[in-house]
Amino acid sequence: MSSLTLNLYAQNPLTVASLNKAWADRETEDGQIKILKLIQSEPKIPENFEIAWQMSRLVYFSGNFGIGEKLSKDEHIKMFEFGYKTAEIARKLNPDRVEGHYWYAVNLGSYGLARGVLTALSNAKIGRDALLEASKIDPMYHWAGAYRVLGRYYQEVPGIISFGDKKIAKEYFEKAIKIAPNFRLNTAYLGALESDGGDKEKALKLFQEAEKMTDVDGKEEESHYKRNLALDIKKIVD
Repeated sequence: MSSLTLNLYAQNPLTVASLNKAWADRETEDGQIKILKLIQSEPKIPENFEIAWQMSRLVYFSGNFGIGEKLSKDEHIKMFEFGYKTAEIARKLNPDRVEGHYWYAVNLGSYGLARGVLTALSNAKIGRDALLEASKIDPMYHWAGAYRVLGRYYQEVPGIISFGDKKIAKEYFEKAIKIAPNFRLNTAYLGALESDGGDKEKALKLFQEAEKMTDVDGKEEESHYKRNLALDIKKIVD
């Protein structure tokens, strides 16, 4: 980390206002660069619940969308590790709020995927339990995010050596759709599950339904969702 970055951070310590502004500016390239530089400087997180969970949310965004998608494997590993450890602070500070549990699980999952299959599997139950806690506190948070991500966990984790179960995955996706029917990712994930199970006709219908939905998330996020949907549809149609 350069002395310039250190000096800039010393002059502008983390505040709820600064993180709110960073989140609001995430749809611009300049905003994404600033977020990425902040994360890579790994600033010390104060004992402040709002700062901790909002910083973790920025990690989720920066590692998965916009310029962050092009980062190297090692950069992603380091970033997501910082993200889940930051959310862990939020969990401890206020275990009765949903944000710490949710962003902890999301970043822990991304960290595991970046590291590799063995790490992802070893962390799966920890992430699942955090999501179960989040779903109890506020199942509507982030467009039924806890149910949606739980569905992915149960879909992707092997059933023989872990807790994977396609039937349970479907139940979680259906719960997410019931709570947030207009969030395209909920329907897209159910489509991916149907495709994984071999029902291409049902999967295509769900993908096309998701594709037609109105944007409700940020510009970068929705662009990412649509690109993946187009690829999913192409695989079935071609």
